[in-house]
Amino acid sequence: MKILLVDDERTEREGIWFLIEKFQFELEVAEAANGKLAMEYLQKYQDVDILLTDVKMPYMDGLQLAKYAKENRPDVIIIIFSAYSEFDYAKKACEVSAVNYLLKPIEVEEFKQVMEHVIALCRQKKQWKEQKENLLVADKKLLLYRLFNTKESVTEIVEKLKEYKINLENKYICFVSIETRNNYFELCEEEFEKILKRNMKLPYEQIDFYPNQIYVIIYSREPIEERKVENSIRLLYADLTEEKAEMPSIIVGTTFFGIKEFSGRVKEMEDVRNDTFSYFSGVIYIAQKAARDTGTLEETMQMKDSIFRSIEDENMPAVEEQLLVYLKRLENEKASSAFYAKYLILDIVKAIYQKYGIYNESLIMQTADEIMNSHDLWKVGEVVSKVIREITVSQKQSLPDTSLTVSEIKKVIKNEYMHDIGLEEIAEKVCLTASYVSFIFKKETGYNLVKYLTDYRMKKAKELLEESNWKIVDIGKACGYTNQPYFNKLFKNYYGVTPKQYREQK
Repeated sequence: MKILLVDDERTEREGIWFLIEKFQFELEVAEAANGKLAMEYLQKYQDVDILLTDVKMPYMDGLQLAKYAKENRPDVIIIIFSAYSEFDYAKKACEVSAVNYLLKPIEVEEFKQVMEHVIALCRQKKQWKEQKENLLVADKKLLLYRLFNTKESVTEIVEKLKEYKINLENKYICFVSIETRNNYFELCEEEFEKILKRNMKLPYEQIDFYPNQIYVIIYSREPIEERKVENSIRLLYADLTEEKAEMPSIIVGTTFFGIKEFSGRVKEMEDVRNDTFSYFSGVIYIAQKAARDTGTLEETMQMKDSIFRSIEDENMPAVEEQLLVYLKRLENEKASSAFYAKYLILDIVKAIYQKYGIYNESLIMQTADEIMNSHDLWKVGEVVSKVIREITVSQKQSLPDTSLTVSEIKKVIKNEYMHDIGLEEIAEKVCLTASYVSFIFKKETGYNLVKYLTDYRMKKAKELLEESNWKIVDIGKACGYTNQPYFNKLFKNYYGVTPKQYREQK
C-alpha cells in the first residue's frame, strides 16, 4: 500500500513520515514538494492508494490536485491537511471527495484515527477489486469454455468476449490441445500458467477443459508463422518434460482464418485426439501428419507385409529380426513420423495376438497404451519383444503359473511400496510387460494393480499413524508419497479425515 505526501515544506513531510513509522503503518511512502510534481507522479505511477496533500502550495494547490485525482484516479483516497480552518476550504475538500480534512499542526491521536480508517478503506477497496476481477476472470473462462462445449452460436460468444478485450473476429487462429496423464493443470495451475506465458510469443487464451486437459487458442491479425508456433511448442514441451516431471500429449491444429471455420477445426482436433487410440507422449502437428514421402510409404508397407507373413508362419524370431531392421531404418530417417510408426507396430502386435487366439480387449488396450506412451522407438521394440516372449512361454507351457507371478508382484509391492514405484517399475522387476502384469493381476485377484498398491500404502500409513510418533510428512514419505498435500488428500479420500485428524481421534 502506498501513500503520496504532498507539501512544499520538507519539515511537514518529515513529521508525517515520522508519525507513519511511529504507529507502524504498513505504508510505502512517496513525496512531492508541490501539486504539479504530485500530479506528474500520479500520471507516471499507478500504485498510489492514498493522497495526503497540503492546500497552499506553489504551481498547483492541493484542491486542484485533489480535483485532478478525483477525475483521473478515482481509486485513490484523498486526505487534505492545512493550517486554514475556514468553512470554504472544508466545503471545497468535500467537493473533491476528500475523506477527511486535517488541521495543522496535526493532532497525533486524530492523525492515528484518520489513518487507521483510511487504511481499512484501502483494504476493503482492494478486496472488492480482487473479487470483481476474479468474477470477470471466471466469466471470461466460462465463455471461452463454451466456445468448445456448447451448441450456442460461436458468433454470439465471440461478440461477448469483446467485453473482456478478446477479439477473435477476422483473425488467424490456431488451436493447441495439451493433455497430461495426471491432473497436472489442477495441481500445478500457477506453474503451468508461468510456463505458458514464458514460451508463447503470440497472443493466446487458455481454456481449462479438465484437470488433465487444456486448450490454447493462438490468434493474430497477421498470418501465423508455422516456425514461431513450432518454436513455442518445442520450448513448452521441454519445460513440461524437464526432469521427466510431466510427459504431455500435445496436438497442434492447422491455422485458419475467421470464426466461420471454428466448429470444424474443433472437431478436427477431437478426431485426431480420438485417432491416437490411447494416450501418447509427444507432439502431433495436424498439418504435417499426412505429409509423407510416397516411396518411403511403399517400402514401409512392403516391410509390414513381410512381418505379417512371418506372423502367419508363427516364425517369431523372424518377426523380431524384421522389426529390428524396420526400427533401425526409422531411426536413420529423421523426418519419419513416430506417431505413424507406433500405429504400424500396434497393428503388428494385434496380428500376433490374433494369430495365437488372444482376444482379450483389456490386454490389447493396455499393450496399445504402453506402445503409444513409449518415448522412443526402441522402447516400442522392447514392448513387442516382451509380448513375443510371453506368447512363446505360454505356447511351451500352455499357460504361465499366474499364481506364482501374482505372488512375485505382491512381494515387490511389499518390499518397494515406500519408493516411487508404479505399474511399469513393478513389471520391470518381474520381467514382464506392464500390460500383461496388469491383466494377470486383475484376472487372478479381481483387483486393479494400481489400486492394490494404493490400498496397501494407505493401510501402512494408517498403521504408522496408530503405532508411531513420526511426523505426518515422514509417514507420507515412508509410504511412497513425497507430495504432502497429495498424501493428505488421498488419505482423506480413503478414511474421511486427514492424517492429522485421524491421529487426534486415536
